[in-house]
Amino acid sequence: MDDSRIVEQFRALGDPIRWAIVRDLQSGTRCACVLADAADVSAPLLSHHLKVLRSAGLITGAKRGRWIDYSLSPEAFDLLSERLSPLVAVV
Repeated sequence: MDDSRIVEQFRALGDPIRWAIVRDLQSGTRCACVLADAADVSAPLLSHHLKVLRSAGLITGAKRGRWIDYSLSPEAFDLLSERLSPLVAVV
């Protein structure tokens, strides 16, 4: 993974609404309607934030009928953790 991907992921996590979405997804898979309520945003704004998180590879979506269920991408967070741990060891 090159550094530009990691920078993109941290930028995605840097927004308070996206951070709230990720924190909510820590509890498990959620549909967009639940995420909209948790983040207290409109459907169009939620759609934008979900797109950013998906583009960064931090979440995945699985279609269920006319709904999409979102969940965290454990691989992405594992890689972020691996890249951060040497920096934390320096401090």
